[in-house]
Amino acid sequence: MIQKKASDYFHNEDSYNCAQAILKNFQLEYSISQEMIDSYSDYGGGRAENGLCGALYAAKNLLNDPKKTELIKEEFSDKAGSINCRKIMKLKKLPCADCVDLAAQIVDEA
Repeated sequence: MIQKKASDYFHNEDSYNCAQAILKNFQLEYSISQEMIDSYSDYGGGRAENGLCGALYAAKNLLNDPKKTELIKEEFSDKAGSINCRKIMKLKKLPCADCVDLAAQIVDEA
């Protein structure tokens, strides 16, 4: 069986944004309800707090570890060029789907 990547949930038939794609990817592992996934519809497209990338926002909230938060942001910024959604899009260093996979990788490695 082929394992899905987090980006497979991004803008799929369910129209998940980047934050929702992260939650959907880890739904079973973290016992995430569909209601929680639906509630993250407000955090894609640069609408997460302080303009944070929605995928990073969801990853940070999943891990829920203040000690790891700065390390997570640093690793993400190194690879994406920023942690701010609009700046990432402007830099064109990573497309959104790759940011989703990067955030999922960070969760996997944490």
